[in-house]
Amino acid sequence: MRRILISEVMIPKPITITPDQTIGRAMELMARYDIRRLPVVKEGKLVGIITDRDVRQLTGRPTLKLPKTAQDDAYLNLPVEEAMTLNVITIRDNQPVQQAIQVMLKHKIGGLPAVDRQDQMVGMLSIQDVLKYCLDLLDREADR
Repeated sequence: MRRILISEVMIPKPITITPDQTIGRAMELMARYDIRRLPVVKEGKLVGIITDRDVRQLTGRPTLKLPKTAQDDAYLNLPVEEAMTLNVITIRDNQPVQQAIQVMLKHKIGGLPAVDRQDQMVGMLSIQDVLKYCLDLLDREADR
């Protein structure tokens, strides 16, 4: 069986945000696109990542799907750089998916920004993407 590369499974050109945009904008993008993490880019370079968990911790809300309170408004105007994770764990897009799975399991994370040889972010790989791919493989195998 041939090795499946991350570039074959990842979401290319994912939704991103810049460090100076607000937490409110990050929440809006996450809700609109039903995603849990946003790579933070500045001038094309990955500088961080913000997740729904980061935002929940900042706002003290157990879920972003609850209606917001007046207290939440103070957090909505903070820049993303105030809540983003720095030193993001990444993976090269030309590496095998197995390696990405090992990295996600080791670090207990649900997604990885994929970068090319020039360290430009080219995609996002999540556990959901891997599971969809595995389900497709299993379905194809069952049809044989």
